[in-house]
Amino acid sequence: MPSFALAAAGAGALSAVFHATLLTGSFGALIFAYLAQLPLFLVGLWVGATGAAFAGLVAVAGLALAGGFTFAGAYFLINALPAVLMTVLAQLNRPSPEGGVEWLSAGALITALAGLGVAAFFAFYTLLLGEPGGAEGVLGRVIGDGVRAFIGNDVDADSLAAMATALARVFPGIVIASWLTMILANAVLAQGLLARFGRNFRPSPAMADIDLPGWLRGAFAIALAGAFMPGHAAFVGTNLAVILALAYALAGLGVMHALLRTSPHRGPLLGAAYAFMFVFGWPLIIAMLLGLAEPWLNLRRRAAGGPRT
Repeated sequence: MPSFALAAAGAGALSAVFHATLLTGSFGALIFAYLAQLPLFLVGLWVGATGAAFAGLVAVAGLALAGGFTFAGAYFLINALPAVLMTVLAQLNRPSPEGGVEWLSAGALITALAGLGVAAFFAFYTLLLGEPGGAEGVLGRVIGDGVRAFIGNDVDADSLAAMATALARVFPGIVIASWLTMILANAVLAQGLLARFGRNFRPSPAMADIDLPGWLRGAFAIALAGAFMPGHAAFVGTNLAVILALAYALAGLGVMHALLRTSPHRGPLLGAAYAFMFVFGWPLIIAMLLGLAEPWLNLRRRAAGGPRT
């Protein structure tokens, strides 16, 4: 067996073990499950998308034996498929006018990641379209039953219904945005590890280079407008706005990287900023607004120069 196949098989086995920890039901298993994509990205960003696909197949086969086809199918959709798709996109390149190689940009990769989230939402929405109340109605009932089971029947019925409706309205977007963040975190971690040891297939995209296409702002504006409309339009618009907001939050973080590019205290400042966002959450809204306003502010262009990271 070729060495790349052995590496891919090992990566798939490790990924399957990480995901299979969920069968234990322990809270710590969530940490390992969160990293289930890391081995796939490691082999994919090292030897190419074929290696990631082979690793994914190994993991799916192992998980089907360990936890059944449904368990393995969930792994395929949540972990293997997005890892392979993003690895394929990361490999895309073309000759540059200067005679070198031009890789797919950071902005294009983030746009594709957001597109993956949008596709996942519409798949979920379409799947439950025939149910009473559609996807929003199903989620409202599930959330309401869950809250009732957790705190008992003492809760006021009207308050419970209002809370369940509010949570159901935005729940898919939050879950999908969290999923996209997981994909991105594993990909960035894998690329960083490979680059450290000189095994990366492609150069690492720079955060400061995230430049989103203009049409995405239009899509975000339409989604945001839909959030204030009645019926299904509000549900679709709200969740699409949450998903696309993640792309602009990342673009805003890219602006922050560009502004601190030449600062002698760049590392500590970035570390503090990320820690602040992780702890409090709401600063991500500022990052999103910064990403949306960057085409008019041109802060990255003004801060041009220095190392591109």
